[in-house]
Amino acid sequence: MRIVLIKLLPFLMLTPLTGATLAAQDVEARFTAEKKDYLAGEPLFVTLTVTNKGDAPAWIDFKSSDAPMFCENFDIEVPGAEAPVQWGCGCAGSCASSLKEIPPGGSIAVRRLLNKQFRLQRTGTFAIHAHTKLVVRNKGLLKSPPIEEFEVTDTLKVELQRSNESQLQAAFQPFVEDLSSPDELKRRDASIAITVVAPSFLQDVLIQMTKSKYAYAAIEALRVANTSKTREALASIASGSDDSTLRIEAISNLGRTGDATHLSTHSIVGIG
Repeated sequence: MRIVLIKLLPFLMLTPLTGATLAAQDVEARFTAEKKDYLAGEPLFVTLTVTNKGDAPAWIDFKSSDAPMFCENFDIEVPGAEAPVQWGCGCAGSCASSLKEIPPGGSIAVRRLLNKQFRLQRTGTFAIHAHTKLVVRNKGLLKSPPIEEFEVTDTLKVELQRSNESQLQAAFQPFVEDLSSPDELKRRDASIAITVVAPSFLQDVLIQMTKSKYAYAAIEALRVANTSKTREALASIASGSDDSTLRIEAISNLGRTGDATHLSTHSIVGIG
Protein backbone atom coordinates (compact mmCIF):
# COMPACT_ATOMS: atom_id res chain seq x y z
CA MET A 1 0.00 0.00 0.00
CA ARG A 2 1.19 3.52 -0.75
CA ILE A 3 2.74 5.37 2.17
CA VAL A 4 3.56 9.08 2.06
CA LEU A 5 6.38 10.24 4.33
CA ILE A 6 6.78 13.99 4.68
CA LYS A 7 10.11 14.91 6.28
CA LEU A 8 9.81 17.78 8.73
CA LEU A 9 13.29 17.94 10.26
CA PRO A 10 16.72 17.45 8.71
CA PHE A 11 18.38 14.10 9.27
CA LEU A 12 20.58 13.87 12.35
CA MET A 13 22.78 11.00 13.49
CA LEU A 14 22.50 9.69 17.02
CA THR A 15 25.49 9.36 19.26
CA PRO A 16 26.38 5.68 19.72
CA LEU A 17 24.11 3.70 22.02
CA THR A 18 25.49 0.39 23.25
CA GLY A 19 27.99 0.48 20.41
CA ALA A 20 25.44 1.17 17.66
CA THR A 21 24.15 4.19 15.77
CA LEU A 22 20.59 4.66 14.58
CA ALA A 23 19.74 6.64 11.46
CA ALA A 24 16.31 8.25 11.46
CA GLN A 25 15.61 6.68 8.05
CA ASP A 26 15.81 3.30 9.76
CA VAL A 27 12.35 3.87 11.23
CA GLU A 28 9.51 2.93 8.87
CA ALA A 29 5.74 2.89 9.34
CA ARG A 30 2.67 1.69 7.48
CA PHE A 31 -1.09 1.36 7.92
CA THR A 32 -2.91 -1.90 7.21
CA ALA A 33 -6.29 -3.55 7.62
CA GLU A 34 -6.57 -7.28 8.22
CA LYS A 35 -8.48 -7.84 4.98
CA LYS A 36 -10.36 -6.06 2.21
CA ASP A 37 -13.83 -7.59 2.63
CA TYR A 38 -15.82 -7.27 5.86
CA LEU A 39 -19.35 -8.04 6.93
CA ALA A 40 -21.51 -5.06 7.81
CA GLY A 41 -21.40 -4.95 11.60
CA GLU A 42 -18.11 -6.84 11.90
CA PRO A 43 -15.29 -5.33 14.01
CA LEU A 44 -12.82 -3.51 11.77
CA PHE A 45 -9.37 -2.68 13.12
CA VAL A 46 -6.78 -0.48 11.40
CA THR A 47 -3.20 -1.19 12.45
CA LEU A 48 -0.21 1.14 12.39
CA THR A 49 3.06 -0.84 12.41
CA VAL A 50 6.32 0.98 13.14
CA THR A 51 9.55 -0.90 12.41
CA ASN A 52 13.09 -0.14 13.53
CA LYS A 53 15.53 -1.45 10.92
CA GLY A 54 18.54 0.07 12.63
CA ASP A 55 21.10 -1.32 15.06
CA ALA A 56 20.11 0.78 18.08
CA PRO A 57 16.87 1.30 20.02
CA ALA A 58 14.41 3.97 18.90
CA TRP A 59 11.75 5.75 20.94
CA ILE A 60 8.57 6.82 19.15
CA ASP A 61 6.08 9.50 20.10
CA PHE A 62 2.74 9.67 18.24
CA LYS A 63 1.20 13.07 17.47
CA SER A 64 -2.48 12.67 16.59
CA SER A 65 -5.07 15.43 16.45
CA ASP A 66 -7.61 12.83 17.63
CA ALA A 67 -5.70 12.31 20.87
CA PRO A 68 -7.63 14.87 22.99
CA MET A 69 -10.96 13.27 22.11
CA PHE A 70 -10.25 9.61 21.48
CA CYS A 71 -6.81 9.11 23.10
CA GLU A 72 -5.61 7.47 19.89
CA ASN A 73 -2.21 7.28 18.20
CA PHE A 74 -3.45 8.17 14.72
CA ASP A 75 -6.26 9.98 12.96
CA ILE A 76 -9.00 8.28 10.96
CA GLU A 77 -11.52 9.63 8.46
CA VAL A 78 -14.07 7.48 6.62
CA PRO A 79 -16.09 9.61 4.17
CA GLY A 80 -19.68 8.41 3.91
CA ALA A 81 -19.65 6.46 7.17
CA GLU A 82 -22.15 7.51 9.82
CA ALA A 83 -21.12 8.60 13.29
CA PRO A 84 -22.40 6.44 16.16
CA VAL A 85 -25.24 7.66 18.34
CA GLN A 86 -23.79 9.59 21.27
CA TRP A 87 -25.35 10.22 24.67
CA GLY A 88 -24.32 12.92 27.10
CA CYS A 89 -21.21 15.03 26.75
CA GLY A 90 -18.76 12.20 26.10
CA CYS A 91 -15.73 11.14 28.09
CA ALA A 92 -13.83 13.41 30.37
CA GLY A 93 -10.19 13.19 31.32
CA SER A 94 -6.84 13.48 29.62
CA CYS A 95 -4.56 11.23 27.63
CA ALA A 96 -1.09 10.84 29.02
CA SER A 97 1.61 10.89 26.38
CA SER A 98 4.34 8.28 26.54
CA LEU A 99 7.14 7.04 24.32
CA LYS A 100 7.20 3.56 22.88
CA GLU A 101 10.54 1.82 22.61
CA ILE A 102 11.37 -0.26 19.53
CA PRO A 103 14.41 -2.53 19.88
CA PRO A 104 16.85 -2.94 16.98
CA GLY A 105 15.19 -4.98 14.25
CA GLY A 106 11.88 -4.91 16.12
CA SER A 107 8.39 -3.54 15.50
CA ILE A 108 5.45 -2.22 17.46
CA ALA A 109 1.84 -2.22 16.33
CA VAL A 110 -1.01 0.00 17.54
CA ARG A 111 -4.59 -0.75 16.55
CA ARG A 112 -7.74 1.30 16.31
CA LEU A 113 -11.29 -0.06 16.14
CA LEU A 114 -13.22 1.92 13.54
CA ASN A 115 -16.57 0.80 14.95
CA LYS A 116 -15.86 2.97 17.98
CA GLN A 117 -16.00 6.12 15.86
CA PHE A 118 -18.16 5.08 12.90
CA ARG A 119 -21.32 3.04 12.31
CA LEU A 120 -20.22 0.38 9.84
CA GLN A 121 -23.62 -1.10 9.09
CA ARG A 122 -24.14 0.08 5.51
CA THR A 123 -22.85 -2.05 2.65
CA GLY A 124 -20.54 -0.63 0.00
CA THR A 125 -16.95 0.45 -0.57
CA PHE A 126 -15.34 2.77 1.95
CA ALA A 127 -12.03 4.63 1.85
CA ILE A 128 -10.26 4.80 5.20
CA HIS A 129 -7.92 7.79 5.41
CA ALA A 130 -5.33 7.24 8.12
CA HIS A 131 -2.71 9.73 9.24
CA THR A 132 -0.25 10.36 12.04
CA LYS A 133 2.95 12.22 12.81
CA LEU A 134 5.80 10.23 14.33
CA VAL A 135 8.55 11.78 16.41
CA VAL A 136 11.72 9.71 16.68
CA ARG A 137 13.88 10.32 19.76
CA ASN A 138 17.25 9.06 20.88
CA LYS A 139 16.22 8.47 24.49
CA GLY A 140 13.11 7.37 26.31
CA LEU A 141 12.40 10.88 27.57
CA LEU A 142 9.83 13.32 26.20
CA LYS A 143 12.26 16.17 26.77
CA SER A 144 15.00 14.50 24.73
CA PRO A 145 15.51 16.23 21.35
CA PRO A 146 13.90 14.52 18.35
CA ILE A 147 16.21 13.22 15.66
CA GLU A 148 13.41 13.43 13.11
CA GLU A 149 9.68 13.90 12.61
CA PHE A 150 7.71 12.50 9.73
CA GLU A 151 4.11 12.06 8.71
CA VAL A 152 2.58 8.76 7.66
CA THR A 153 -0.52 8.91 5.46
CA ASP A 154 -2.39 6.18 3.62
CA THR A 155 -5.81 5.32 2.22
CA LEU A 156 -7.15 1.81 2.73
CA LYS A 157 -10.20 0.63 0.79
CA VAL A 158 -12.55 -1.95 2.29
CA GLU A 159 -15.81 -3.48 1.13
CA LEU A 160 -18.67 -3.97 3.59
CA GLN A 161 -20.91 -6.83 2.53
CA ARG A 162 -24.42 -7.79 3.53
CA SER A 163 -24.51 -10.06 6.55
CA ASN A 164 -26.84 -12.19 8.64
CA GLU A 165 -26.66 -13.19 12.29
CA SER A 166 -25.03 -16.57 11.72
CA GLN A 167 -22.29 -14.97 9.61
CA LEU A 168 -21.66 -12.34 12.25
CA GLN A 169 -21.56 -14.97 14.98
CA ALA A 170 -18.81 -16.73 13.05
CA ALA A 171 -16.95 -13.43 12.58
CA PHE A 172 -17.11 -12.68 16.33
CA GLN A 173 -16.08 -16.17 17.47
CA PRO A 174 -12.31 -15.45 17.26
CA PHE A 175 -12.81 -12.40 19.49
CA VAL A 176 -14.79 -14.46 22.02
CA GLU A 177 -11.97 -17.01 22.09
CA ASP A 178 -9.37 -14.26 22.51
CA LEU A 179 -11.02 -13.18 25.77
CA SER A 180 -9.26 -16.21 27.28
CA SER A 181 -5.97 -15.67 25.47
CA PRO A 182 -2.74 -15.54 27.53
CA ASP A 183 -1.81 -12.54 25.37
CA GLU A 184 -2.98 -9.39 27.18
CA LEU A 185 -3.16 -7.35 23.96
CA LYS A 186 -5.41 -9.94 22.33
CA ARG A 187 -7.67 -9.95 25.38
CA ARG A 188 -7.84 -6.15 25.33
CA ASP A 189 -8.65 -5.92 21.61
CA ALA A 190 -11.25 -8.65 21.92
CA SER A 191 -12.94 -6.89 24.84
CA ILE A 192 -12.99 -3.62 22.91
CA ALA A 193 -14.47 -5.23 19.79
CA ILE A 194 -17.17 -7.08 21.72
CA THR A 195 -18.22 -4.25 24.04
CA VAL A 196 -18.19 -1.51 21.39
CA VAL A 197 -20.24 -3.40 18.80
CA ALA A 198 -22.25 -5.27 21.48
CA PRO A 199 -24.29 -7.61 19.28
CA SER A 200 -27.34 -9.01 21.04
CA PHE A 201 -26.35 -12.60 20.25
CA LEU A 202 -23.36 -12.15 22.60
CA GLN A 203 -25.55 -11.17 25.55
CA ASP A 204 -24.28 -14.07 27.67
CA VAL A 205 -20.66 -13.13 26.95
CA LEU A 206 -21.35 -9.51 27.88
CA ILE A 207 -23.01 -10.52 31.15
CA GLN A 208 -20.00 -12.66 32.02
CA MET A 209 -17.68 -9.73 31.21
CA THR A 210 -19.37 -7.62 33.89
CA LYS A 211 -17.57 -9.86 36.38
CA SER A 212 -14.16 -9.04 34.91
CA LYS A 213 -11.89 -6.01 34.77
CA TYR A 214 -13.87 -4.95 31.69
CA ALA A 215 -17.00 -4.48 33.81
CA TYR A 216 -17.59 -0.79 33.05
CA ALA A 217 -17.41 -1.27 29.28
CA ALA A 218 -19.53 -4.41 29.54
CA ILE A 219 -22.25 -2.61 31.49
CA GLU A 220 -22.60 0.00 28.76
CA ALA A 221 -22.56 -2.80 26.19
CA LEU A 222 -25.49 -4.46 27.96
CA ARG A 223 -27.45 -1.28 27.32
CA VAL A 224 -26.41 -1.25 23.65
CA ALA A 225 -27.39 -4.91 23.18
CA ASN A 226 -30.71 -4.04 24.88
CA THR A 227 -32.39 -7.42 25.22
CA SER A 228 -34.67 -8.57 28.02
CA LYS A 229 -31.79 -10.60 29.45
CA THR A 230 -29.29 -7.73 29.35
CA ARG A 231 -31.78 -5.39 31.02
CA GLU A 232 -32.33 -7.98 33.74
CA ALA A 233 -28.56 -8.18 34.18
CA LEU A 234 -28.36 -4.39 34.52
CA ALA A 235 -31.10 -4.45 37.13
CA SER A 236 -29.27 -7.19 39.03
CA ILE A 237 -26.04 -5.19 39.07
CA ALA A 238 -27.92 -2.01 40.02
CA SER A 239 -29.48 -3.65 43.05
CA GLY A 240 -26.94 -6.27 44.06
CA SER A 241 -23.37 -5.28 43.17
CA ASP A 242 -20.95 -4.76 46.04
CA ASP A 243 -19.32 -1.95 44.03
CA SER A 244 -21.33 1.28 44.33
CA THR A 245 -19.73 2.75 41.20
CA LEU A 246 -20.86 -0.28 39.18
CA ARG A 247 -24.37 0.07 40.63
CA ILE A 248 -24.48 3.72 39.56
CA GLU A 249 -23.24 2.80 36.09
CA ALA A 250 -25.84 0.06 35.79
CA ILE A 251 -28.66 2.38 36.90
CA SER A 252 -27.57 5.02 34.40
CA ASN A 253 -27.50 2.57 31.51
CA LEU A 254 -30.71 0.88 32.59
CA GLY A 255 -32.42 4.26 32.59
CA ARG A 256 -31.24 4.86 29.03
CA THR A 257 -33.03 1.69 27.88
CA GLY A 258 -36.34 3.22 28.95
CA ASP A 259 -37.39 -0.07 30.57
CA ALA A 260 -39.57 1.08 33.46
CA THR A 261 -40.14 -2.52 34.55
CA HIS A 262 -36.66 -2.79 36.03
CA LEU A 263 -36.30 0.83 37.17
CA SER A 264 -37.66 0.33 40.66
CA THR A 265 -36.84 1.88 43.99
CA HIS A 266 -34.69 -1.03 45.09
CA SER A 267 -32.26 -0.27 42.27
CA ILE A 268 -30.98 2.82 44.03
CA VAL A 269 -30.94 1.59 47.61
CA GLY A 270 -27.50 1.98 49.12
CA ILE A 271 -26.25 4.50 46.58
CA GLY A 272 -24.54 7.30 48.48
